[in-house]
Amino acid sequence: MDERVIPWQPTVIAGPKQALLVTPETAEMMIQKAKRPLLVIGPLINDSPAQTLSTKIAEKWDIPMVSTGDAFKSLSEAGVQSRAYGLVEIVNLLKDPDWEGLKGDGQHDLVLFVGVLYYMGSQGLSTLKHFAPHIKTLTICRFFHSNADASFPNMNEGEWLKYLEKLAK
Repeated sequence: MDERVIPWQPTVIAGPKQALLVTPETAEMMIQKAKRPLLVIGPLINDSPAQTLSTKIAEKWDIPMVSTGDAFKSLSEAGVQSRAYGLVEIVNLLKDPDWEGLKGDGQHDLVLFVGVLYYMGSQGLSTLKHFAPHIKTLTICRFFHSNADASFPNMNEGEWLKYLEKLAK
């Protein structure tokens, strides 16, 4: 009997279902297809050009925003409306298929993440991947998130801002 042993592969960190590497054009198609998207903004983009671009993306596509960590204060000071939730709290709400969403018109079908702490985002995305099959996830962060359904690649800040600009236009 020939039993094949599959060796450990350190580059395969998220199991068989890894994130699709996306460009701004692909991300735009995902947003267009979504009926009820949601943007989760984390504190890593506070007071930076990425914060302004993220809010422009939300305005362009009419996406409600959730701010986590101290992002709520930074957004409020910039005159941007968002709902304050902890990252764990919003992930728990999203995995509940009966939750009616931020606007009360039904569960969100696409969740975009930007500026969340990597280790927190990774755990939240893993939770959604395994316990919320009704939701697609897209990260538009500077770093690739293997637990998302789709993610921007790792890139320097200048490249990342160009990606965000393309989504905002």
